[in-house]
Amino acid sequence: MKINATILAAAIGMASVSLANAYNYIYITGSTAARGAVYNSLAAGVGQDAAPTAIISVGSSSTAANNNYMEFVTSVGLAPTIIKCSWSGSEAGIADISNGNNEFFLLDPGNGSIPALPETSNPYVVSTVTTAPTTAAPESSYFGSPNPVNIALADNNVRYSQNPNSTATFSSTPICVVPFVFVKNQGSQLNTTALGNESDYSAFNNITDEYFKVLAQGGDYLGLFTGNPNDQSTWVYLAGRDANSGTRVNTFAETGYGIKTSCSQIILSSTGAQEPPLTDGGQSSGGSLAKSLVDTTVLPQPDTIGGNSGFTVVAYLGLADAGTAEGAPYNAIQLQYNGQAFSIPAVEDGTYALWGYEYIGYAPSSSSAVTGLWSALGNLTTGLGGHVSTSTLTIAGVPTVVQNEIPMGSMVVGRTSYSPLNPPQE
Repeated sequence: MKINATILAAAIGMASVSLANAYNYIYITGSTAARGAVYNSLAAGVGQDAAPTAIISVGSSSTAANNNYMEFVTSVGLAPTIIKCSWSGSEAGIADISNGNNEFFLLDPGNGSIPALPETSNPYVVSTVTTAPTTAAPESSYFGSPNPVNIALADNNVRYSQNPNSTATFSSTPICVVPFVFVKNQGSQLNTTALGNESDYSAFNNITDEYFKVLAQGGDYLGLFTGNPNDQSTWVYLAGRDANSGTRVNTFAETGYGIKTSCSQIILSSTGAQEPPLTDGGQSSGGSLAKSLVDTTVLPQPDTIGGNSGFTVVAYLGLADAGTAEGAPYNAIQLQYNGQAFSIPAVEDGTYALWGYEYIGYAPSSSSAVTGLWSALGNLTTGLGGHVSTSTLTIAGVPTVVQNEIPMGSMVVGRTSYSPLNPPQE
């Protein structure tokens, strides 16, 4: 029996090697805000010989396009290919293809906890991985060794990034537009006497550029945002993304705060509790940020950082993650920006200014398969702009299905030299 077991193990090992040798690989990372359009494009067969024979999406969402880890079993240039996606953030993606960095991607189908190629289910969604892999402690049942990145998506022009002199090749013009919104966490408990009876929390419905600058420097009392000087029991903090995020770059640029200016953001645990101290860092993904906005009707949290009776937070998110935050069980509330409510038409005509251009780039010395896929995804009509994804947001109290990305042809306005509305500051 031992001999048979050894032979079987050897056979399995040989099969794994055979699978690895049988496929070419293309590794994609970058923008979490545009991952839905990339998913839709790849699922439709853009840049491939045909639509994928299998799609595997791994993460905490039951919506395949919203997960941070994906793979597509397909064929590119008549060669069997597996396209793997690991959405790390725009700045991280730019750095990866600029500096030859590696990222963790899913194991091949049939390895570890990744299911074998499904016979009848396409896509096959595995909603069990809730934390991102790290160099120190990767989830070995889902992720193998890190791999070099071939293609990256970015919500910001490389000239306005941490790698402005990158030698990677990026699309010379944007391929679509990605909007962002501000939300606050549910604050019903702020109405209780124990928290100061600040019953006008609903009057806090707008973030201006000046309000944002206050938030980014550590926040202030609720009274600043409601206009009621008696609201002095609750502190408002900013919860945001880390420096790898294009959502952060766009928000810091458009508000005029400065893309390279350090900030003081709060990090919340999965239960909504504060994890002090305030930091220039932030959440590594929009999904984790959205899910930290715990509904305070469940449990009011003490302000252990500032010593106030209570606290609330404001977060900036891409639309897919805003849809998560605004849905149950988080129930975050969308805010206006500079007095303008978000809508797709308001972005298109320029009255709502919190948005960014999406770019796609590839690493130096990339293969023809990589550059071919890059070109196909970047096509303005048949690429990402032609395969926009959608989310459900609560706008003026009404659940509304909106596009997460906007095709360039739908934009009535543009920005000079595709730069941020406000100049980046050091």
